Amino acid sequence: MTFKKAEWPRKLRSQAWYGGDSRDTIYHRGWMRNQGLPADLFDGRPVIGICNTWSELTPCNAHLRDLAERVKHGIYEAGGLPVEFPVFSAGESSLRPTAMMYRNLASMDVEEALRAQPIDGVVLMVGCDKTTPSLLMGACSVDIPAIVVSGGPMLNGWFRGERVGSGTALWQMSEDVKAGKLTREDFLEAEQSMSRSPGSCNTMGTASSMASMAEALGMALSGNAAIPAVDSRRRVMAQLTGRRIVQMVKDDLKPSDVLTRKAFENAIRVNGAIGGSTNAVIHLLAIAGRVGVDLTLDDWDRLGREVPTIVNLMPSGKYLMEEFFYAGGLPVVIKSLGEAALLHKDALTVSGREIWEEVKNVRNWNSDVIRPISDPLTPQGGIAVLRGNLAPKGAVLKPSAASPHLMRHRGGRWSSRISTITRRASTTRLWISTRPA
Repeated sequence: MTFKKAEWPRKLRSQAWYGGDSRDTIYHRGWMRNQGLPADLFDGRPVIGICNTWSELTPCNAHLRDLAERVKHGIYEAGGLPVEFPVFSAGESSLRPTAMMYRNLASMDVEEALRAQPIDGVVLMVGCDKTTPSLLMGACSVDIPAIVVSGGPMLNGWFRGERVGSGTALWQMSEDVKAGKLTREDFLEAEQSMSRSPGSCNTMGTASSMASMAEALGMALSGNAAIPAVDSRRRVMAQLTGRRIVQMVKDDLKPSDVLTRKAFENAIRVNGAIGGSTNAVIHLLAIAGRVGVDLTLDDWDRLGREVPTIVNLMPSGKYLMEEFFYAGGLPVVIKSLGEAALLHKDALTVSGREIWEEVKNVRNWNSDVIRPISDPLTPQGGIAVLRGNLAPKGAVLKPSAASPHLMRHRGGRWSSRISTITRRASTTRLWISTRPA
Protein backbone atom coordinates (compact mmCIF):
# COMPACT_ATOMS: atom_id res chain seq x y z
CA MET A 1 0.00 0.00 0.00
CA THR A 2 1.41 3.38 -0.97
CA PHE A 3 0.99 6.32 1.36
CA LYS A 4 1.28 9.86 0.08
CA LYS A 5 3.16 11.98 2.60
CA ALA A 6 1.95 15.49 3.34
CA GLU A 7 4.14 18.44 2.47
CA TRP A 8 6.49 19.75 5.15
CA PRO A 9 6.82 22.34 6.56
CA ARG A 10 3.20 23.37 7.08
CA LYS A 11 1.17 24.98 9.86
CA LEU A 12 0.21 22.42 12.47
CA ARG A 13 -2.88 22.11 14.65
CA SER A 14 -1.01 23.21 17.79
CA GLN A 15 -0.31 26.62 16.26
CA ALA A 16 -3.98 27.54 16.72
CA TRP A 17 -3.10 27.65 20.42
CA TYR A 18 0.55 28.71 20.39
CA GLY A 19 1.27 30.57 17.14
CA GLY A 20 1.26 34.35 16.76
CA ASP A 21 0.96 37.24 19.19
CA SER A 22 -2.77 37.53 19.86
CA ARG A 23 -4.13 37.72 23.38
CA ASP A 24 -5.28 34.07 23.28
CA THR A 25 -2.05 32.61 21.93
CA ILE A 26 -0.02 34.57 24.47
CA TYR A 27 -2.37 33.25 27.15
CA HIS A 28 -1.85 29.58 26.15
CA ARG A 29 1.86 29.91 25.44
CA GLY A 30 2.56 31.99 28.52
CA TRP A 31 1.04 29.47 30.89
CA MET A 32 3.06 26.66 29.31
CA ARG A 33 6.24 28.67 29.80
CA ASN A 34 5.79 28.72 33.58
CA GLN A 35 7.28 25.21 33.38
CA GLY A 36 10.56 26.69 32.21
CA LEU A 37 10.10 26.02 28.49
CA PRO A 38 12.13 28.25 26.12
CA ALA A 39 10.23 30.42 23.65
CA ASP A 40 11.62 28.64 20.59
CA LEU A 41 9.86 25.39 21.53
CA PHE A 42 6.65 27.04 20.30
CA ASP A 43 8.04 27.96 16.89
CA GLY A 44 5.76 25.62 14.92
CA ARG A 45 7.50 22.32 15.63
CA PRO A 46 5.27 19.27 16.28
CA VAL A 47 3.74 19.18 19.76
CA ILE A 48 3.48 15.52 20.77
CA GLY A 49 1.22 14.28 23.53
CA ILE A 50 2.34 11.34 25.65
CA CYS A 51 -0.90 9.73 26.79
CA ASN A 52 0.16 7.82 29.89
CA THR A 53 -1.85 5.17 31.75
CA TRP A 54 0.76 5.06 34.52
CA SER A 55 -0.80 4.33 37.89
CA GLU A 56 0.37 2.67 41.07
CA LEU A 57 -3.10 1.12 41.24
CA THR A 58 -2.40 -0.53 37.88
CA PRO A 59 0.72 -2.59 38.71
CA CYS A 60 1.18 -3.66 35.08
CA ASN A 61 1.62 0.02 34.14
CA ALA A 62 3.48 1.27 37.21
CA HIS A 63 6.80 1.49 35.30
CA LEU A 64 5.41 3.65 32.48
CA ARG A 65 6.70 6.85 34.06
CA ASP A 66 10.25 5.70 33.30
CA LEU A 67 9.33 4.70 29.74
CA ALA A 68 7.68 8.08 29.19
CA GLU A 69 11.03 9.76 29.81
CA ARG A 70 12.56 7.65 27.06
CA VAL A 71 9.73 8.63 24.72
CA LYS A 72 10.48 12.29 25.52
CA HIS A 73 14.14 11.79 24.62
CA GLY A 74 13.10 10.49 21.22
CA ILE A 75 10.66 13.34 20.60
CA TYR A 76 13.24 15.98 21.47
CA GLU A 77 15.85 14.25 19.29
CA ALA A 78 13.48 14.37 16.31
CA GLY A 79 12.69 18.07 16.81
CA GLY A 80 9.34 17.86 18.60
CA LEU A 81 7.98 19.17 21.89
CA PRO A 82 6.74 16.39 24.23
CA VAL A 83 3.89 17.02 26.67
CA GLU A 84 2.90 14.17 28.97
CA PHE A 85 -0.61 13.85 30.39
CA PRO A 86 -2.50 11.21 32.39
CA VAL A 87 -5.71 9.43 31.46
CA PHE A 88 -7.92 6.97 33.31
CA SER A 89 -6.00 3.73 33.89
CA ALA A 90 -8.22 0.66 33.71
CA GLY A 91 -6.17 -2.00 35.49
CA GLU A 92 -7.68 -5.47 35.60
CA SER A 93 -5.81 -6.52 38.75
CA SER A 94 -7.54 -3.97 40.99
CA LEU A 95 -10.78 -2.68 39.49
CA ARG A 96 -13.94 -4.44 40.58
CA PRO A 97 -15.97 -6.10 39.30
CA THR A 98 -13.96 -5.86 36.07
CA ALA A 99 -11.94 -3.26 34.17
CA MET A 100 -14.13 -4.06 31.16
CA MET A 101 -16.83 -1.88 32.68
CA TYR A 102 -14.50 1.12 32.44
CA ARG A 103 -12.92 0.59 29.02
CA ASN A 104 -15.33 2.92 27.24
CA LEU A 105 -14.97 5.50 30.02
CA ALA A 106 -11.20 5.42 29.50
CA SER A 107 -11.60 5.77 25.73
CA MET A 108 -13.83 8.83 26.25
CA ASP A 109 -11.16 10.34 28.51
CA VAL A 110 -8.54 9.82 25.79
CA GLU A 111 -10.74 11.12 22.99
CA GLU A 112 -11.70 14.33 24.77
CA ALA A 113 -8.14 14.97 25.95
CA LEU A 114 -6.80 14.65 22.40
CA ARG A 115 -9.60 16.70 20.88
CA ALA A 116 -9.38 19.57 23.35
CA GLN A 117 -5.62 19.93 23.78
CA PRO A 118 -3.02 21.62 21.50
CA ILE A 119 -1.25 18.51 20.26
CA ASP A 120 -0.37 17.35 16.74
CA GLY A 121 0.31 13.68 17.43
CA VAL A 122 0.23 11.27 20.35
CA VAL A 123 2.16 8.34 21.79
CA LEU A 124 -0.21 5.88 23.47
CA MET A 125 1.44 4.29 26.51
CA VAL A 126 -0.39 1.08 27.35
CA GLY A 127 0.00 -2.10 29.33
CA CYS A 128 -2.75 -3.79 31.33
CA ASP A 129 -5.21 -5.20 28.88
CA LYS A 130 -8.05 -2.65 28.69
CA THR A 131 -5.70 0.32 28.37
CA THR A 132 -4.58 -0.79 24.90
CA PRO A 133 -8.03 -0.85 23.26
CA SER A 134 -9.29 2.20 25.16
CA LEU A 135 -6.38 4.38 24.05
CA LEU A 136 -6.60 3.12 20.48
CA MET A 137 -10.35 3.75 20.40
CA GLY A 138 -9.96 7.31 21.63
CA ALA A 139 -7.12 8.08 19.24
CA CYS A 140 -9.05 6.65 16.29
CA SER A 141 -12.03 8.89 17.00
CA VAL A 142 -9.87 12.02 16.85
CA ASP A 143 -7.66 10.66 14.03
CA ILE A 144 -4.48 12.59 14.64
CA PRO A 145 -1.13 10.76 14.12
CA ALA A 146 -0.85 8.14 16.86
CA ILE A 147 1.47 5.27 17.77
CA VAL A 148 1.43 2.64 20.51
CA VAL A 149 4.26 1.73 22.85
CA SER A 150 3.51 -1.10 25.29
CA GLY A 151 4.95 -1.47 28.76
CA GLY A 152 5.88 -5.08 28.03
CA PRO A 153 5.34 -8.33 29.94
CA MET A 154 6.91 -9.17 33.28
CA LEU A 155 9.68 -11.74 33.57
CA ASN A 156 8.86 -15.44 33.84
CA GLY A 157 7.63 -16.63 37.18
CA TRP A 158 9.44 -19.63 38.67
CA PHE A 159 8.43 -21.81 41.62
CA ARG A 160 10.46 -24.86 42.62
CA GLY A 161 11.90 -25.28 39.14
CA GLU A 162 8.60 -24.86 37.28
CA ARG A 163 7.38 -21.93 35.18
CA VAL A 164 4.65 -19.95 36.87
CA GLY A 165 2.43 -17.92 34.58
CA SER A 166 0.68 -14.88 35.99
CA GLY A 167 -2.98 -15.72 36.48
CA THR A 168 -2.84 -19.20 34.98
CA ALA A 169 -0.89 -20.71 37.89
CA LEU A 170 -2.97 -18.88 40.48
CA TRP A 171 -6.16 -20.68 39.51
CA GLN A 172 -4.40 -24.03 39.24
CA MET A 173 -2.73 -23.69 42.65
CA SER A 174 -5.94 -22.54 44.28
CA GLU A 175 -7.65 -25.72 43.11
CA ASP A 176 -4.67 -27.79 44.27
CA VAL A 177 -5.06 -26.31 47.77
CA LYS A 178 -8.73 -27.29 47.80
CA ALA A 179 -7.83 -30.78 46.64
CA GLY A 180 -5.12 -31.18 49.27
CA LYS A 181 -2.33 -31.36 46.69
CA LEU A 182 -0.70 -28.11 47.88
CA THR A 183 -0.47 -26.70 51.39
CA ARG A 184 -1.62 -23.20 52.23
CA GLU A 185 1.97 -22.36 53.23
CA ASP A 186 3.29 -23.48 49.84
CA PHE A 187 0.59 -21.43 48.13
CA LEU A 188 1.67 -18.31 49.99
CA GLU A 189 5.31 -19.01 49.17
CA ALA A 190 4.44 -19.33 45.48
CA GLU A 191 2.80 -15.89 45.56
CA GLN A 192 6.16 -14.12 45.45
CA SER A 193 7.24 -16.04 42.35
CA MET A 194 4.20 -15.17 40.24
CA SER A 195 4.85 -11.46 39.65
CA ARG A 196 8.55 -10.86 40.17
CA SER A 197 9.16 -7.81 37.98
CA PRO A 198 7.34 -4.80 36.54
CA GLY A 199 5.18 -5.47 33.51
CA SER A 200 1.92 -7.00 32.42
CA CYS A 201 0.91 -10.68 32.40
CA ASN A 202 3.61 -13.03 31.13
CA THR A 203 1.08 -15.44 29.64
CA MET A 204 -0.73 -14.96 26.34
CA GLY A 205 -3.58 -13.30 28.20
CA THR A 206 -5.40 -10.20 27.08
CA ALA A 207 -2.51 -7.80 27.82
CA SER A 208 0.00 -9.65 25.64
CA SER A 209 -2.70 -10.42 23.08
CA MET A 210 -3.65 -6.76 22.72
CA ALA A 211 0.00 -5.69 22.54
CA SER A 212 0.29 -8.20 19.71
CA MET A 213 -2.89 -6.87 18.11
CA ALA A 214 -1.50 -3.32 18.15
CA GLU A 215 1.62 -4.56 16.34
CA ALA A 216 -0.34 -6.75 13.91
CA LEU A 217 -2.65 -3.84 13.08
CA GLY A 218 0.41 -1.78 12.23
CA MET A 219 -0.11 0.69 15.09
CA ALA A 220 3.18 -0.09 16.89
CA LEU A 221 6.75 -0.46 15.68
CA SER A 222 7.73 -3.97 14.66
CA GLY A 223 8.87 -6.03 17.67
CA ASN A 224 7.07 -3.91 20.26
CA ALA A 225 4.73 -6.56 21.64
CA ALA A 226 7.02 -9.07 23.35
CA ILE A 227 10.04 -7.18 24.79
CA PRO A 228 10.03 -7.77 28.57
CA ALA A 229 9.25 -4.70 30.65
CA VAL A 230 12.65 -4.69 32.39
CA ASP A 231 14.75 -5.42 29.29
CA SER A 232 16.80 -2.40 28.18
CA ARG A 233 15.46 -2.93 24.67
CA ARG A 234 12.01 -1.89 25.93
CA ARG A 235 13.47 1.54 26.73
CA VAL A 236 15.07 1.66 23.30
CA MET A 237 11.68 0.86 21.75
CA ALA A 238 10.13 3.73 23.69
CA GLN A 239 12.79 6.16 22.49
CA LEU A 240 12.48 5.05 18.86
CA THR A 241 8.71 5.43 19.14
CA GLY A 242 9.22 9.02 20.30
CA ARG A 243 11.36 9.72 17.26
CA ARG A 244 8.90 8.08 14.90
CA ILE A 245 5.79 10.00 16.00
CA VAL A 246 7.43 13.32 15.08
CA GLN A 247 7.97 12.12 11.52
CA MET A 248 4.43 10.74 11.43
CA VAL A 249 3.12 14.22 12.19
CA LYS A 250 5.26 15.71 9.43
CA ASP A 251 3.95 13.04 7.02
CA ASP A 252 0.39 13.33 8.40
CA LEU A 253 0.19 9.54 8.82
CA LYS A 254 -3.00 8.92 10.81
CA PRO A 255 -4.80 5.88 12.30
CA SER A 256 -7.32 5.97 9.45
CA ASP A 257 -4.43 5.43 7.00
CA VAL A 258 -3.18 2.36 8.87
CA LEU A 259 -6.34 0.75 10.23
CA THR A 260 -7.79 -0.54 6.98
CA ARG A 261 -9.79 -3.71 6.50
CA LYS A 262 -6.57 -5.49 5.51
CA ALA A 263 -5.03 -4.52 8.85
CA PHE A 264 -7.94 -6.00 10.81
CA GLU A 265 -7.89 -9.20 8.76
CA ASN A 266 -4.18 -9.55 9.48
CA ALA A 267 -4.82 -9.05 13.20
CA ILE A 268 -7.56 -11.70 13.28
CA ARG A 269 -5.20 -14.26 11.78
CA VAL A 270 -2.33 -13.25 14.05
CA ASN A 271 -4.62 -13.69 17.04
CA GLY A 272 -5.29 -17.26 15.97
CA ALA A 273 -1.61 -17.97 15.42
CA ILE A 274 -0.59 -16.72 18.88
CA GLY A 275 -3.51 -18.35 20.70
CA GLY A 276 -4.71 -14.87 21.62
CA SER A 277 -7.41 -13.88 24.03
CA THR A 278 -11.12 -14.04 23.21
CA ASN A 279 -11.24 -10.46 24.51
CA ALA A 280 -9.47 -9.44 21.31
CA VAL A 281 -12.78 -10.06 19.53
CA ILE A 282 -14.55 -7.48 21.65
CA HIS A 283 -11.79 -4.91 21.37
CA LEU A 284 -11.08 -5.18 17.64
CA LEU A 285 -14.79 -4.85 16.85
CA ALA A 286 -14.81 -1.64 18.89
CA ILE A 287 -11.64 -0.23 17.31
CA ALA A 288 -12.93 -1.07 13.83
CA GLY A 289 -16.13 0.78 14.59
CA ARG A 290 -14.15 3.92 15.41
CA VAL A 291 -12.49 3.97 11.97
CA GLY A 292 -15.56 2.90 10.01
CA VAL A 293 -14.45 -0.63 9.13
CA ASP A 294 -17.41 -3.03 9.09
CA LEU A 295 -15.98 -5.90 11.14
CA THR A 296 -18.28 -8.65 12.47
CA LEU A 297 -18.22 -11.96 14.32
CA ASP A 298 -18.64 -13.65 10.95
CA ASP A 299 -15.30 -12.15 9.88
CA TRP A 300 -13.62 -13.64 12.94
CA ASP A 301 -15.05 -17.06 12.16
CA ARG A 302 -14.32 -16.90 8.43
CA LEU A 303 -10.77 -15.59 8.75
CA GLY A 304 -9.57 -17.04 12.02
CA ARG A 305 -11.11 -20.43 12.70
CA GLU A 306 -8.78 -22.39 10.41
CA VAL A 307 -5.58 -20.58 11.45
CA PRO A 308 -3.19 -22.93 13.29
CA THR A 309 -1.83 -21.83 16.67
CA ILE A 310 1.95 -21.87 16.40
CA VAL A 311 2.94 -20.01 19.59
CA ASN A 312 3.51 -22.47 22.43
CA LEU A 313 2.61 -20.20 25.35
CA MET A 314 0.40 -20.53 28.40
CA PRO A 315 -2.54 -20.90 28.67
CA SER A 316 -2.47 -22.89 25.41
CA GLY A 317 1.09 -24.25 25.73
CA LYS A 318 4.00 -24.40 28.16
CA TYR A 319 6.20 -21.29 27.70
CA LEU A 320 5.82 -17.63 28.69
CA MET A 321 6.36 -14.24 27.04
CA GLU A 322 10.04 -14.08 27.92
CA GLU A 323 10.75 -17.15 25.78
CA PHE A 324 8.50 -15.76 23.04
CA PHE A 325 10.67 -12.65 22.84
CA TYR A 326 13.91 -14.64 22.80
CA ALA A 327 12.52 -16.80 19.97
CA GLY A 328 11.93 -13.73 17.82
CA GLY A 329 8.55 -12.47 19.00
CA LEU A 330 5.61 -11.43 16.90
CA PRO A 331 7.60 -10.57 13.73
CA VAL A 332 8.39 -14.29 13.36
CA VAL A 333 4.69 -15.16 13.63
CA ILE A 334 3.75 -12.52 11.07
CA LYS A 335 6.44 -13.77 8.69
CA SER A 336 5.15 -17.35 9.05
CA LEU A 337 1.63 -16.22 8.16
CA GLY A 338 2.97 -14.31 5.18
CA GLU A 339 4.81 -17.35 3.89
CA ALA A 340 1.60 -19.38 4.25
CA ALA A 341 -0.40 -16.81 2.23
CA LEU A 342 -2.39 -15.85 5.35
CA LEU A 343 -1.27 -12.21 5.44
CA HIS A 344 -1.98 -9.04 3.51
CA LYS A 345 1.67 -8.20 2.95
CA ASP A 346 0.96 -4.71 1.65
CA ALA A 347 -0.82 -3.45 4.78
CA LEU A 348 0.66 -0.11 5.92
CA THR A 349 2.23 0.32 9.37
CA VAL A 350 3.15 3.35 11.48
CA SER A 351 6.73 2.93 10.27
CA GLY A 352 5.51 4.18 6.89
CA ARG A 353 6.42 0.82 5.37
CA GLU A 354 4.34 -2.24 4.47
CA ILE A 355 4.13 -4.94 7.13
CA TRP A 356 6.02 -7.49 5.02
CA GLU A 357 8.98 -5.15 4.72
CA GLU A 358 9.20 -5.14 8.52
CA VAL A 359 9.33 -8.92 8.97
CA LYS A 360 10.63 -10.60 5.83
CA ASN A 361 14.21 -10.97 7.12
CA VAL A 362 13.52 -12.06 10.72
CA ARG A 363 14.53 -15.51 12.03
CA ASN A 364 12.98 -18.00 14.41
CA TRP A 365 15.45 -18.81 17.16
CA ASN A 366 13.38 -21.48 18.93
CA SER A 367 11.04 -23.66 16.90
CA ASP A 368 9.50 -25.19 20.02
CA VAL A 369 8.31 -21.79 21.24
CA ILE A 370 7.20 -20.60 17.80
CA ARG A 371 6.26 -23.76 15.94
CA PRO A 372 6.32 -24.17 12.15
CA ILE A 373 2.89 -23.92 10.55
CA SER A 374 3.46 -27.47 9.29
CA ASP A 375 3.75 -28.67 12.91
CA PRO A 376 1.47 -26.37 14.93
CA LEU A 377 0.49 -26.51 18.57
CA THR A 378 -3.15 -26.70 17.49
CA PRO A 379 -4.19 -27.22 13.85
CA GLN A 380 -7.28 -25.01 14.17
CA GLY A 381 -6.46 -22.53 16.89
CA GLY A 382 -8.23 -19.37 15.79
CA ILE A 383 -11.29 -17.96 17.49
CA ALA A 384 -14.36 -20.09 16.77
CA VAL A 385 -17.75 -18.38 16.71
CA LEU A 386 -20.50 -20.67 17.97
CA ARG A 387 -24.19 -20.29 17.20
CA GLY A 388 -27.29 -22.25 18.08
CA ASN A 389 -30.37 -22.14 20.26
CA LEU A 390 -28.20 -21.39 23.33
CA ALA A 391 -26.44 -18.47 21.63
CA PRO A 392 -28.46 -17.32 18.61
CA LYS A 393 -26.38 -14.16 18.19
CA GLY A 394 -23.06 -15.88 18.76
CA ALA A 395 -20.52 -16.84 21.40
CA VAL A 396 -16.78 -17.33 21.09
CA LEU A 397 -14.38 -20.12 22.00
CA LYS A 398 -10.57 -20.25 21.92
CA PRO A 399 -9.84 -23.81 20.73
CA SER A 400 -6.11 -23.63 21.48
CA ALA A 401 -6.77 -23.33 25.23
CA ALA A 402 -10.00 -25.32 25.48
CA SER A 403 -10.15 -28.75 27.07
CA PRO A 404 -10.95 -31.53 24.58
CA HIS A 405 -14.36 -32.21 26.13
CA LEU A 406 -15.48 -28.69 25.17
CA MET A 407 -14.97 -29.36 21.47
CA ARG A 408 -18.09 -31.48 21.20
CA HIS A 409 -21.05 -30.98 23.48
CA ARG A 410 -24.64 -32.11 23.56
CA GLY A 411 -26.89 -30.04 25.81
CA GLY A 412 -28.84 -31.74 28.53
CA ARG A 413 -30.21 -31.18 31.99
CA TRP A 414 -26.91 -29.65 33.16
CA SER A 415 -26.02 -27.82 29.96
CA SER A 416 -24.41 -24.41 29.95
CA ARG A 417 -26.55 -21.38 29.42
CA ILE A 418 -25.06 -18.63 27.35
CA SER A 419 -26.71 -15.28 27.72
CA THR A 420 -27.69 -13.01 24.89
CA ILE A 421 -25.10 -10.70 23.46
CA THR A 422 -25.27 -7.34 25.17
CA ARG A 423 -24.47 -4.43 22.90
CA ARG A 424 -22.94 -1.30 24.36
CA ALA A 425 -22.27 1.78 22.30
CA SER A 426 -20.04 0.82 19.36
CA THR A 427 -18.81 -2.45 20.83
CA THR A 428 -20.00 -5.95 21.62
CA ARG A 429 -19.48 -7.69 24.95
CA LEU A 430 -20.09 -11.41 25.24
CA TRP A 431 -21.35 -12.30 28.71
CA ILE A 432 -21.04 -16.05 29.24
CA SER A 433 -22.40 -17.73 32.35
CA THR A 434 -22.38 -21.42 33.18
CA ARG A 435 -24.75 -22.78 35.82
CA PRO A 436 -27.03 -25.82 36.28
CA ALA A 437 -30.23 -25.65 34.26
